[in-house]
Amino acid sequence: MTTLRCLLLSALLVASLGVPAGAVEMSEMVIERDPTAVGIPFSRYFTTDSLGRRITFYVSNPPATTKRLPVVLLIQGSGCQSVWGKKPDGKINGGFQNILLEVCHDQARVVVVEKPGVKFLDDPKRPGTAEGASKEFLEEQTLPRWAEANVAALKAIHSLPEVDSSRTLVMGHSEGGIVAARVAAEYPAVTHVASLAGGGPSQLFDLANLARNGKFGDPKLDADARVKGVLNEWAKIQADPTSTTKCVWSHPYRRWSSFLSSSTMSELLRSKAKVYLAHGTEDTSSSVTSMDVAHAELLAHGRDVTSERIEGVDHGFRKKGEKGYPTGMKELFGRVVACFLACH
Repeated sequence: MTTLRCLLLSALLVASLGVPAGAVEMSEMVIERDPTAVGIPFSRYFTTDSLGRRITFYVSNPPATTKRLPVVLLIQGSGCQSVWGKKPDGKINGGFQNILLEVCHDQARVVVVEKPGVKFLDDPKRPGTAEGASKEFLEEQTLPRWAEANVAALKAIHSLPEVDSSRTLVMGHSEGGIVAARVAAEYPAVTHVASLAGGGPSQLFDLANLARNGKFGDPKLDADARVKGVLNEWAKIQADPTSTTKCVWSHPYRRWSSFLSSSTMSELLRSKAKVYLAHGTEDTSSSVTSMDVAHAELLAHGRDVTSERIEGVDHGFRKKGEKGYPTGMKELFGRVVACFLACH
């Protein structure tokens, strides 16, 4: 492996990241490029984050240009699946990062990070959940720890000479929306942040709102009973917030306690980045009203916000009955990236 070493003062690292107590202090960051060919248009890198963890991330291969290119980091939604999968014919299949790479048209370097505790090509039976996850994943999947992994990857890629570190867009879909917001809050080098179907207030609001509207919880119960059921589960989570063995809604208490105690909106308000919000009106995983709340609150605080309320599309920005290639997501990616690249 080729190893690049970039000296960092650990005191500055801790101060800029708000690293939790007990974090490992490091005098240097090690960036390693894995030369192994894995059949994808990305190169695999490793770095060590402020918590002492080995972080795996992928950077799109450089185009034939001498220009220093800006960075676009994509953060996937919930679940213990890898960002890469294997097709029946044995070829490696990428997720939304491949679509983003198409959209960027060699005008930016695309970055995607593997979640700690997830191995290359991990393919659980129920993607989007923690069912079948490794013990390491169950321990590591909290909002601060997952955000720190992404911050570490950005710090590493920003140290490369072919990268323009003055412009960075962090995009997150679904759960990735709040993580992207957290990354922007923790790492001031992020100039633009996009939350796509990422909600606004705490997801606890979304769960209660969906329950009241009959889209979550036991359909045999009335609206008030369904909402009470959500709040009762939250009380149980609060009573044992670090448990990785007690689960609800397909994730352990440990995950819920960190994600529900924050919000995309509150994290965005901590950052200085320009904001892009998008949400579908037919989303049954997160209410479009959540985005409306975040949009209004950000505007009230004088923030630079672009917002899209997209009629007739769901959580994945698909129209009803639509299958196959995610055209809606690609078109949305195109608008977000175009907005980012137009800013200088």
